[in-house]
Amino acid sequence: MGFLRQLMRELNRLSLRTKVIVMFLVIMGVFVYRISSSTHHYIVELQGEDKVSEILSFAHSYLYSNTESFSLKTDLLAQDINHFGPTPETFHIVCRESRSWDRPLRPDLLFYIDTRGNILYSCNRTYDSSDYPQIKNDFMSMQAVQKALKGQSVDGFDIISADIVRAEGLLDMVKVPIVPTPNSSELKYSVEERAMAMFSAKPVYVDGQLHGAFVTARILNNRYDIVDRLNSEYNISATIFMGNIRISTTVPNEAGERAMGTLLSIPVEEQVLVKGQKYLGRAFVVNDWYVTAYEPIRDINNRVIGSLYVGLKEAPLLQMQQEMDNEIKITLAVLTLVFVSALYWLYRSIVIPLHRMSASAISFARGELEVQVPTDNPNRCWLIRQCEFPECPAYNSPNIKCWLVPKTKCCETDKDNKKVKSNKNDSCSRCRIYRQLAGNEIEQLADAFNYMAASIQEYTRSLYDLNLELETKNNELIDQRDELECQKQQLMALNQELEASMKALDDSQSIIYALAVAVEAKDPYTRGHSERVAEFSVRLADAVGLYTHDFAIIRGAALLHDIGKIGISGSILRKPGSLTGIEFQQVKKHPGIGERICQSLKFARDMLPIIRHHHERFDGKGYPDGLKGEKIPLMARIVAIADAFDAMTSDRPYRPGMTVDEALGVLAEGAGTQWDPELVAVFIRVINERGTKNLVAASREHDEREIK
Repeated sequence: MGFLRQLMRELNRLSLRTKVIVMFLVIMGVFVYRISSSTHHYIVELQGEDKVSEILSFAHSYLYSNTESFSLKTDLLAQDINHFGPTPETFHIVCRESRSWDRPLRPDLLFYIDTRGNILYSCNRTYDSSDYPQIKNDFMSMQAVQKALKGQSVDGFDIISADIVRAEGLLDMVKVPIVPTPNSSELKYSVEERAMAMFSAKPVYVDGQLHGAFVTARILNNRYDIVDRLNSEYNISATIFMGNIRISTTVPNEAGERAMGTLLSIPVEEQVLVKGQKYLGRAFVVNDWYVTAYEPIRDINNRVIGSLYVGLKEAPLLQMQQEMDNEIKITLAVLTLVFVSALYWLYRSIVIPLHRMSASAISFARGELEVQVPTDNPNRCWLIRQCEFPECPAYNSPNIKCWLVPKTKCCETDKDNKKVKSNKNDSCSRCRIYRQLAGNEIEQLADAFNYMAASIQEYTRSLYDLNLELETKNNELIDQRDELECQKQQLMALNQELEASMKALDDSQSIIYALAVAVEAKDPYTRGHSERVAEFSVRLADAVGLYTHDFAIIRGAALLHDIGKIGISGSILRKPGSLTGIEFQQVKKHPGIGERICQSLKFARDMLPIIRHHHERFDGKGYPDGLKGEKIPLMARIVAIADAFDAMTSDRPYRPGMTVDEALGVLAEGAGTQWDPELVAVFIRVINERGTKNLVAASREHDEREIK
């Protein structure tokens, strides 16, 4: 510690010139080191990672654009099957048509399976009944088949089991011998017989009923069209992994062949396959270092089944970094030489005059206010009471000093009468006479020091006057504060009025909902109907994936959907028998009446389309506007199903309520005509899965006790 203190004392005694040179050399050394490491970090790491990430995005887009093209072509074939029917002749035409597709999209699997699991057609072989016990379950377990047999059109990636590969006669094409590699997980088998493939599955309908699923698949094992295309366009290495096994690649092994069957390293496998995240890093492949990027490939159910890899060689990036380092070092050497030369000149021009000024400053601090800093070209025009220049405002004025002269053209313009842009607080820099006599910046600094000493007494008097002015301003601010306090009280009063207005708005909403309850009170058999419709509507909205903030809208609309019946005669609403044509026309007006009632209510603005259209039919035969299909608002279609279900399961004067299963059967029969078929399917699943049957039965018993 003593040595360090001694060293610091010796360094402090060094001259300013020596300190500047030492600090400059130290800074330049650190700068060279940091520039070298920064260029490596920027070019090799950041720029390399950015470039490989960008290429990975292009590779992702290319891979999934192939999937989209594959799905579009499959959809055209499925349309032919739907049009001509699932007959052997149709399938022969479809199979022949698929063989004419471009090679990267040509399917390896093309089969049709009906809803009972019978494989009615396959381009690769013919299945008979003896094959079914061993292969039927394998085909039915495919995710694409399961979704298509539920009426969903799907496309994406999935794994084909080894049993299906063997059954279709594709084993020789898809199998990949596994090559163990360092830093990878050990597999318990030596040959991979499963296959990763692009899938597209389309449901097929016959006479409006789901008949089967049409499925096509393009196997990626041992196929190089995608990776070769990426390699040729972006000059990179590319690989597709199924799980952690390399099934398609441009990466060569030590023999110069494609490194098929090699495995992912454990860190990459955990990041990409287990966590489902992208991975950026460096890897040594054969004889070169690469900047690498991986992203997961997900199946139809969004589960990670493999990864897409791209790699960029590090050698060109390192060469670029070395060239930039050399240029920077040469530039810094030239700058150092220039700096040392300039430093000597600045020492002569700045350091010596500063020494003189520091001595004068010490004298000034001791109270010698008349001290003057010696300069080579002294300029003390501000001390002259009688100026010798006719242009100066102090000319022939023996009793006035320069800093007391008011602003004139002499202080604000140059000799050509052009406006001078300068610091308004620096009167000397604005003075044309001073600019004619002043020297360089150091001499001007000395003049400024001398000017400060001469004007300090005048500043003292001006500060006293400023203090009086500040006291006056302070009194004015106190008055303004009192005024602001008064305005604050007024704002608080206005805020209370606003809160009262908001409460009145809440009361208006409560009144409207009370009117909806009053409508049900006109008919005791509909008591609780709106609340149950609201509950069913929200459950169905949740099941189809509506946003949570839409639940309040659909719940409010369901509560108010029959508010228009307030304008319908009670005798019509409670009539035990069938309605006449005129009476039914009156009933059909209630959606429009309900819409008009709620039009002026701001909170019900988003509910109006639901209130108006909840009696529209999917086939366009509903009322009041005869909308058809998806032109009917989605929420109105949801409320229509919930309304019909509750009406069918509730007792009426003219009939008893149906059981839940009977009502669901009616909904299923009316799907596609009266109600949206997709929403009906979801609603039936919600009723069966969530135990809503017990809820409906309990609600009916409660309503019957209320009626009695």
